[in-house]
Amino acid sequence: MATPPNQPSALEPEALSRLAGGLAHELKNPLSTLSLHLALLREEWLDEAGAKARRSVRTLDTLQTEVGRLNEILEDFLRFARTDEIDLEKASLNDLVEEVVRFIQPEAQSQGVQIETFLDLEQPFLLLDRGRMKQVILNLLINARQALSIRKSGRITVITRPDSAAGYGVMLEIVDDGPGMTADTLAQCFDIYYSSKKGGSGLGLALVRRVVESHGGQVEIQSSPGHGTRVMIRLPRPTSD
Repeated sequence: MATPPNQPSALEPEALSRLAGGLAHELKNPLSTLSLHLALLREEWLDEAGAKARRSVRTLDTLQTEVGRLNEILEDFLRFARTDEIDLEKASLNDLVEEVVRFIQPEAQSQGVQIETFLDLEQPFLLLDRGRMKQVILNLLINARQALSIRKSGRITVITRPDSAAGYGVMLEIVDDGPGMTADTLAQCFDIYYSSKKGGSGLGLALVRRVVESHGGQVEIQSSPGHGTRVMIRLPRPTSD
């Protein structure tokens, strides 16, 4: 059926991703300029004495923090817009888990959070986009660490194991013993721009699901207040394996 006059046609997902990515790039340039000028202004006020100078420095620090937060949101937006562009290669999921855990472990330990891994040594190589799958693991570990850091203690367990569900071959589980999610939060956690965290972009879990599904996988979350959170990612074996 032809599109009625004066009514715009719906954008294909690929075109929408390009549009979103282009918009994010256009916004990043003025934000970078703004950040630079804020830094220059701060240096000038640091040379001044008095209450007015101290107030100005505090205000500039607040503005710089907000610019940084906007940049983080844009980075999340760019990653989300590009999730259809995956580059699959044979890779070890265990290796990716270990790389990300090594990266995040020091900060987690400084917050009283321990990360343990139980990895299936017989796990086959999978067809993965290494960069995007590492981002998935990192997002989930950051979420778990942030949930636990409030009480300054806790444990995160990362597991890889065989998965007998039809169409899949490998399960990745990330489990924490944190405060868990309410039923309302759990129902909305994958929604774009929904976040229960102050200052969150609301794209983290939406990005996780989109990347996993682009690999032919499936993600599920189980959680309840006082009983922690379990994220389960099912991934297919390569057909030639």
